[in-house]
Formats: sequence, structure tokens, C-alpha cells
Amino acid sequence: MTALRSLLTFIGRIGVGVILIAHGWQKLMTWGIPNTAQNFGKMGIPFPEVSAWYAAIVELAGGILLILGIALPLVGLAVAIDMIGAIVFVHLPHGLFAPDGFELPLAIGAAVLAMGFNAGTWSIDHLLFGRRRNRRREEAATEYYEQGETY
Repeated sequence: MTALRSLLTFIGRIGVGVILIAHGWQKLMTWGIPNTAQNFGKMGIPFPEVSAWYAAIVELAGGILLILGIALPLVGLAVAIDMIGAIVFVHLPHGLFAPDGFELPLAIGAAVLAMGFNAGTWSIDHLLFGRRRNRRREEAATEYYEQGETY
């Protein structure tokens, strides 16, 4: 079951990561930061130039990191903050449903936040930190049993 869960989480990370990369690329390269900031200003987003850079970098880099499985808790928090801003300042007045509603940023923010804290075993984070965490658990369990303790 762990392998299946990790596979499905990885597929989810790829899907959401591609969406984030596309939106970050659009803000950074297609529209450019000056145009993105101008549009953000028209929408009433505070500090439009800083917000444009934040959104573009978090979405582009966050999507890449999400797919690779690197720094996932930080990616989850950064993207969730980005999506909260999108909901509050842009989509909320339009209701829930697409095309202008907040369902897409809500789904992306919730998904990345969940995947950020439960990435499965198919991630670089797991390779770097998961084995160490499992080893510490094993050492703690061994020490516990060596002391003659039982459940």
C-alpha cells in the first residue's frame, strides 16, 4: 500500500507542479513582471511588484520543487500563501466556480499544502530525510526494548 500511495502522490505532485510551472512561467516570461505587477495593481493586490515577483517565483520554482520532491513543507506553505492571496484579492468576489471563481486556487493551495507534509517515499526529501527519520525510530525502539520495557 505504501508503494501505491507514493506513486499516486507522485502523480499528483506532477499534475499540480505542471499547473504551477505554467502559471509561474506565464507571469515571469510571457507577461513579464512589469505587466504582471501592473495587472496586480489594477486588481488591488498590495505591493504589486513584490507580489508579482513572489507569485512568479513561488509558482515556477515551487512547481519544479514539488515535482522533484525537494523542500516540500516550505513549498507547501509558500504556495498556500500565494493561493490565499489569489483567493482573497482576485477570485473571492466571483464566487466558487470557474472561470473566475476561487475553486482552482483553493484546490491548488490545499493540494500542495497536503503534499508538502505527506510527499510519499518518491521524493528527494524522503531520500534525504526519510531514511534518517526511520533510523532514529528504529534506534529509539531498540533502546526502548533493551531497557526491558513493553507496551
